[in-house]
Amino acid sequence: MKALKYYFQGIKKATSEGKLVWLLWLVNVLFASLIYFQFSDYMNQVLSRSAVAENFLKTFDMNTFFELLTHNGEKLNVIVSLAIFLLIGYIFVSVFLNGGILFTLIHPRKTDERRRLAPLFFEGGGKFFGRFVRLLIYSLTLWLGIIVIILILNMILKPLTKGGTNEVLMFYLILIQLVIAFLLVFLVKMIVDYARIKIVVGDTRKVFRPLFQAVGFVFRKLGSTLAIYYLFLLTAAAVFVLYWLVQKAVNTQALLPILFAFLIGQIFILSRGWIKVGLQASQMNFFQSAGPPQKTGKPVPVPAEKNSESQTT
Repeated sequence: MKALKYYFQGIKKATSEGKLVWLLWLVNVLFASLIYFQFSDYMNQVLSRSAVAENFLKTFDMNTFFELLTHNGEKLNVIVSLAIFLLIGYIFVSVFLNGGILFTLIHPRKTDERRRLAPLFFEGGGKFFGRFVRLLIYSLTLWLGIIVIILILNMILKPLTKGGTNEVLMFYLILIQLVIAFLLVFLVKMIVDYARIKIVVGDTRKVFRPLFQAVGFVFRKLGSTLAIYYLFLLTAAAVFVLYWLVQKAVNTQALLPILFAFLIGQIFILSRGWIKVGLQASQMNFFQSAGPPQKTGKPVPVPAEKNSESQTT
């Protein structure tokens, strides 16, 4: 199967790009630490260092949440605002990371040992940041289309569950809606992935046209594009289940298990970066092999014979 070929190519590429995966880990840890300390410190300030606040920070409990909402509604509004601000910040960080990853993948350092990873990565992140932000804005039209489709689907299925007498039927209809919603969400994410790849490979400043062309590319190659995406999605799910099982088995009351749990958490973050690099490498390889030749803006090398002839003349 063709998708398996590109899947294993992506896995191999991600494994060979160990420094890139570690760089992604470092950026994610720094940003996550900023979020955690800022959020927890701010929450302790507005809610005081009470047992309720500590419980809420350690484990999310619905009773604790509703108690906080009842007695500290105004303070929680400030915390929610901070959380939204940090979420927006994370989105922009992700946009930067995507540019850095793709730019690094398209410029293999084995051909030019002088190109170091960090300068190359941050050059790509900065170079494509503005374009990818515009792509993010334009892709809102696709997300709006998903919302419309889900609303139409809900209008069609709603009469079947009117009255709520058949609970089994209601369960399966809700399940169908959730499955369709997730499939549409993954489809849009995949289209945006290929739009980013097209922008980087072609080094184009145009954004809307690559997004439109990515839609056509995905639907022309729907079987392969979906297969590649879902193979990595299953890989990510398997890694998450393994991480969850290990975390559940660790007794966090003692010091050594806590350190072990922290180590497992960092390995999980590393694995996420590894999967992200592998997915984008697979998609880029597939796009370059299946799509038309791209103009990269690089000078075409002149054959040695023609070059010598021109010099003699």
